[in-house]
Amino acid sequence: MKNRFTLSLLSMLLCIVFSANAQNKKNLSLKNFPQDKVMVVAHRGNWRDAPENSIWAIKKAYEAGANMAEIDLNITKDSVLILLHDRVLDRTTTAKGKPSDYTLAELKNYYLKDGAGHPTQMRIATLEEALQTAQGKIFLNLDKGFDYFDLVYPLVKKYGMEEQVLYKGEATYEQFNQKYGNIKDKICYMPIIRLEKGQGWEIINGFVDNYPAYGFEFTVGATEEKLIDFSSLRKKGYRIWVNSLWFDHNAGHNDDQALENPAVYQWYIDKKINIIQTDRIKELVAFLKSKKLHYKQ
Repeated sequence: MKNRFTLSLLSMLLCIVFSANAQNKKNLSLKNFPQDKVMVVAHRGNWRDAPENSIWAIKKAYEAGANMAEIDLNITKDSVLILLHDRVLDRTTTAKGKPSDYTLAELKNYYLKDGAGHPTQMRIATLEEALQTAQGKIFLNLDKGFDYFDLVYPLVKKYGMEEQVLYKGEATYEQFNQKYGNIKDKICYMPIIRLEKGQGWEIINGFVDNYPAYGFEFTVGATEEKLIDFSSLRKKGYRIWVNSLWFDHNAGHNDDQALENPAVYQWYIDKKINIIQTDRIKELVAFLKSKKLHYKQ
């Protein structure tokens, strides 16, 4: 009798554990993110609380209320995708030179640096480790990875995260289709449009006419001179992404201003922008919550 009771108790505990794990790993879908909410994207993860492009930067982004972590890709000598923004390792790690000069095993002997340039105890992360960390918790956006999509997709598919990972690049539709026509209908892709450089409707319409892009990322410039009206794209269901990072991305409405005046983020709402990549997660989330525009995953 005692053994039966013990077995029943163990079964109940296992059910609770499995249920908790299932709840922790939701089936996130980019397509299901509410259009009437603003998606918060953590630039290189939450790099203020952990080294940029690290596993902990992704975790801290999720904990701070970000919906998506933007990460940068590079590749090792043995063709393993890693998280790294720069072309060389010197600024963000204790290694030197190009990542392609090292195997992954060799790179794992080095450490990431924090935002002040001091070495930490954290190791350089692989894309696969990032996927494992983010699975069911936070969306991932792949920056500086356009040349690697054919290597990325099998990993994303392995973890069933096709609707949790957003790919992006600066290619025209023709360039995108030529390079990735074989997988374009299996991924969520967002073109980047440089308005301040004279890019605009020609590239936008190339995608609108031929491919269901998830949305469009725009850099605006230091003024609104080249800004376009995003209303028509929003009405068609496209998401509009603008970075709040630096003044020349957003006509001067950048993150640092939010420290004294959080209302700077109202500019994005007024311009029909519903994805904001930020270096100030705390301030942006607080502002969006005050407007009932934040979505908690």
